Parts: sequence; C-alpha cells; structure tokens
Amino acid sequence: MSMAAWGYALKHSLRSLARELLRNVWGRVFVYPRLAANERSAAALYAYRRRRAAAIGVALGGDGTRLAHLAPPAPGLLAKQEVRDHPQRLVRPRGPGSWLRTTIRTSGTSGSPLRIVQSIGTMVREEGFIYRQLRWIGWRHGQRRAWIRGDIVCPERPRDRRYWCRDWVGNLLMMSSYHLSNDTIGAYIDALERFDPVVIHAYPSSIAALAAWLEAAGRRYQGAALRGVMTSSETLEPAVRAAVERGFGVRVFDWYGQAERVAAIGTCEHGRYHVLTDYSDVALLGAGEGEADACELVGTTLNNAAMALVRYRTGDSVVPDHGAAPCPCGRVFPTVAAVLGRRERIVTLPDGRLVARLDRIFQGHERRLLEGQVVYRGNAEFVLRVVVADGFGEGDARALVDKFLLRVPGVEVSVERVDAIARGPNGKFEFVAIATGP
Repeated sequence: MSMAAWGYALKHSLRSLARELLRNVWGRVFVYPRLAANERSAAALYAYRRRRAAAIGVALGGDGTRLAHLAPPAPGLLAKQEVRDHPQRLVRPRGPGSWLRTTIRTSGTSGSPLRIVQSIGTMVREEGFIYRQLRWIGWRHGQRRAWIRGDIVCPERPRDRRYWCRDWVGNLLMMSSYHLSNDTIGAYIDALERFDPVVIHAYPSSIAALAAWLEAAGRRYQGAALRGVMTSSETLEPAVRAAVERGFGVRVFDWYGQAERVAAIGTCEHGRYHVLTDYSDVALLGAGEGEADACELVGTTLNNAAMALVRYRTGDSVVPDHGAAPCPCGRVFPTVAAVLGRRERIVTLPDGRLVARLDRIFQGHERRLLEGQVVYRGNAEFVLRVVVADGFGEGDARALVDKFLLRVPGVEVSVERVDAIARGPNGKFEFVAIATGP
C-alpha cells in the first residue's frame, strides 16, 4: 500500500472512530432495541410515536400503520423555499435534548442549498434507523462492508490503481465512485471479491456500472459472504435493481432519506418499501393532473428537537401501494409501491468514466448561492450554472471549480451566472443536465 493510500485509510479510520464513539454505539445500544420492538407490534409503534411526538412537541396524524392522504392544495404545509429563505424562523431555543447541535448543508437534487440545524440526539437516532435497515439485510456489527459513494478516498491518479482505502475501525472498504470507468471496473470487482463484504452500500449508478460490466463479461460476482446490496441517494430504477440482483446474486435493499430528516423508507427481505413511521409522521399529497399514480411525501420530524419541520413538503414522490396485501415480512409499517424521487442523469466521459451524484459541489455556499446546476456540454466540458446572491465573488467561483475538479479531475469546467434556471412542468430543474445546443 502506498503512503498516500495509508494516509487516506488513517483519515477515514479516525473519522470512523469519532463517529463510533459519539453516535454509532449509542444508536445501536440504546435506540435500536426500541426500534426493533416497533416492527411487528402496532401497539408498540403507536406508543413509541406518542412518546417521540410529545418529546419534540408535534402533533400526530394517525397510529403509524396507515398513511394519511392529503388532497391539494392542502393548506398549512411547509415549503422547501421557506426553509431555504428563513431557516432561523424554524430553529428552536436550546433546551433538554437539543443543547448540543450541528449544522448540515445540502443541495439535494433540486440544486437549491439548504441549511438544517439538528441536535446530536437526531444523529444518534439516525444511526439507530440505519442499523435496523442493515439488520434487515442480515449484517451484524463488526462484519465487513464495502462503500461505493462520493467520498474522496484516493489520489486523483493513484499510481497503484487502488481506487479505494480501508476504514479499519469500521471494517469498511471505501471505494471511489468518481474513478469508475470501463478500464477500472474490473479492478473494483477483484478488490470486492478479495475483501468479501457482507453488504455493499452504493449509489445505484455506481453499482449499476459494476453489474453491467459483470453481464458484459459473462460472469457473476464471486464473493461468498455477500448478503445484500444497499442503495441510497439516487432513484433505483427497476431495470437497475434486476441487473444488480442478476450480477451479484443477492437482493437489493433500497433506502430513502433526506437531510431534512422528515421521512425514511426502508426495504425488507421481500423487496417491499416500508415507510418508517417511527422515524417521522408521514402523509401523501396527491399529485396534479397527469400524475395520478404519484404522491408527494409530506413529513413531520419525530427526531429533531432543534429544528422541527412540521408537515414539510419534501418534493419527492412515491407510488401508493393501493390495495396491496400486507407484506409477508409481518412488519406493521405501511408500504408504498415505488420511490420516484431523486432521478438524476449519469454522464459518460470520453475516457469511459461515469459521473453522477454531484450535489456536494454546491454544499457550503448557502449564503451566497441560491441555486446551482451542472451542465455537460460534451467532450469532457462542464458548466456550473449558478443563481447567486449579493457577495458571491470570484473566490466563490474558484472554490466551486476546485471542488468539482477534486471529484471529476481532468475535465474543463467553468462557472456561468444566470438570473434563473429553467424549470420543467413539475417546477423542478434537472440537477445534472445535458446541453442540447451551443
């Protein structure tokens, strides 16, 4: 292992140790047992929701075994624009359960930066919910995992062609999603098979690339320990799910969540999507004409006492599970047929690299950046199209370019200031767009 690889491994291992001591162990030991008790008991779920709602100071819309349906225009809903423009109005005074706080920043797939204040308790409970999903897959604490996401885990051009590093504390193989290409995927597969993780956690676009390579090579993944693939952060298309399950020989467990922490959806061993109503109180807002099968998720936090978002419109849609039979897994959480939110384009560069999930480019610029969009013009040329506020200067533009090149090296990238970014019929714009003209 090169000195650079050792450096990345040490950095991520120390970060993992801090997470383990500050929140992971608390989530597993104290939060998870209560969450496990909710899975197959409607009475336990109802009692848990009442306790959490009282602790946060919010009202509930039901017992948690069914989803309420709202008809538009549904007055009294909290819009994302309000959270973006006036977050200070939603931040509560410090009190029991919310003395210690942190701030997370996200641009998501809308390209509009958000600043969310959350209590440390929120982060601890989040770990408890993630651990429960991992338990549904069959993973137990201490077992090996692989991670193929948007973390910087290796040099821009590693001489030893190691596009990954080890997190020794978390027993995790951390692999770069930014270096995936036709030339490198074989090395990724070999490294995964040698490490032999119990769970692979990946962006759908990343694991889809590996599955496509396996299919083209006429082979299947050979790791013996793998119990499941966990996808998140992007929409999982049915064709991708099928390809991954063929190539890796295990079920795909899709996870939905968001930085606002007002809704979470997990996948059970039967492949059904369960809305986790002990995570939040969730309702479905009917869509407009032409989208009769899609409903927007509206959520109320049951975790964040620092910034409690109530009846918040997520902007993400699901397909209701109308008339479906109860899930054979026996869990009492309501189900939905599909998650439609977070659809993004995948860009293929001339050298074969696959580029997706670039929302981190705009994080940290909330005060001077209103919206941002990544536009691909072809031939490895990108434009960062931004709508800016007062104070945005050349230093901010250079910082955006530097963050982009850190994740997608060896391309041309510039910043273009615009008055507005064109929306589609649903009021959103494509976060990653393909230029169709000059």
